[in-house]
Amino acid sequence: MNSVRIISVEEKVVRNALEDLAARLKSRPEVLAVYLCGSWARGNYTPYSDIDLLILITNDDRKPWERVPDYLPGKFPVGLDLFVYTPEELKNSRFARELLKNAIPL
Repeated sequence: MNSVRIISVEEKVVRNALEDLAARLKSRPEVLAVYLCGSWARGNYTPYSDIDLLILITNDDRKPWERVPDYLPGKFPVGLDLFVYTPEELKNSRFARELLKNAIPL
């Protein structure tokens, strides 16, 4: 027997959670800025899309991927990809600069 699977995203729920997360992140003293990137920033997301956030922080000697756990929320309605960079790393990273091309400051 065939079955139909309906998948949807409650945009309002996601946007509210995103606003709350951005406010919490920006309240941290080391956070300089938070940007929404990727398909959610471009407006072409699907029910399977995650949210890409670029978090700009003051200096941190760890690698960018080592910082991610410090900024993950406990719970979020969709998947999150966090990219945590310092200004110097942002300047030197083609990938990070590409993320910012269609980014929306939060």
